[in-house]
Amino acid sequence: METRSVLEQRFAWNAELLLPNQPLLHYSMILALDSKKNVAAVRDYSAIVPPASEPPRVTLHLSHLWIHPTHRRTGIAGWMRALPLETGRTLLAQAHHSPDAPMTLIAEMELPNGKDEDRNLRLLAYEKAGFLKVDPRSVPYLQPDFRDPSQIDASGTPQPIPMALILRRVGCENESFVPASLIRSLIHDLYTLYSKTFRSCDMAPLWDRWRTLPNGPTPISLLPPTQPES
Repeated sequence: METRSVLEQRFAWNAELLLPNQPLLHYSMILALDSKKNVAAVRDYSAIVPPASEPPRVTLHLSHLWIHPTHRRTGIAGWMRALPLETGRTLLAQAHHSPDAPMTLIAEMELPNGKDEDRNLRLLAYEKAGFLKVDPRSVPYLQPDFRDPSQIDASGTPQPIPMALILRRVGCENESFVPASLIRSLIHDLYTLYSKTFRSCDMAPLWDRWRTLPNGPTPISLLPPTQPES
């Protein structure tokens, strides 16, 4: 989980001016209350619109979601996945892009193991919501090391975490293949977000891995999130 100082830095993105050749970044946290004003759910997410020199798009990174046990399986999780889309449309307009520019919801999830019931339920929920998993055999993904910098230094090197990328391409939910260049661009967006609050030395191994990822029109399979690794 991110520290308070990291969240404060992310909220500061929202006050940054739109500058040429710089990405447009945004961070939000949604708090949902029930009829008695009790906390029902909390979701946070980040958004990035690449610089004007790149094709228009918006990437919406879904970070954390917490739902009070009494509100689970009520449909509130679906709202928490959908609300970031409004932010995406607002940012596209702010960047003077067409509202029809590609919009992608993306999340980092633990790989399915068939043993962790809570993990499998989370993956199944996203699968039912139209999310698909980037084939990790073709595009292995690493999440940054979230440990405190002092712990990373004490251990010698950062230890990125293998994760699965799941995504929902708005309007393209039925496509089971995407070009490698698209996945590469989405990962670049995620690492750009992380690089704003992580040390460059801790991000270096991830950028090194990113440079080796497949590129161009090579088709990458999109799989059900619950599909086990073979």
